Amino acid sequence: MANPSYVTSLLGGLKPEERASWRRVWEHVLTDMAFGSVEDQAASENMRGHFYTATTPSTADTEFNVAHGLGSAPRLAFPVLPLNTVNAQSVDLKVTRAADSQRIYLSSPSTAAVIFLYVE
Repeated sequence: MANPSYVTSLLGGLKPEERASWRRVWEHVLTDMAFGSVEDQAASENMRGHFYTATTPSTADTEFNVAHGLGSAPRLAFPVLPLNTVNAQSVDLKVTRAADSQRIYLSSPSTAAVIFLYVE
């Protein structure tokens, strides 16, 4: 997390009216960061990633893929739990090969589990 006072101190050399404007911008960015609602293939509210829903295979530890359509290989994916979805769960996931510009590749010991992912 960014240190608000450090960034504010960097604004010290600006003219007072410019400093006030930039401080309001900084405070807005810092306090309004949000992932947003977890909906399949939806962009996050104001982060760079998207949300995806998938189901693990019926055979444990079998590779499956999730199409992401981001146009470039994502750097990370992590499970999310939408708190408005009863029985949403987080399961163990393993990367089976590097993501590419179209898909991420995973496996899981959990079978037929619906999962929710944030991919960026």
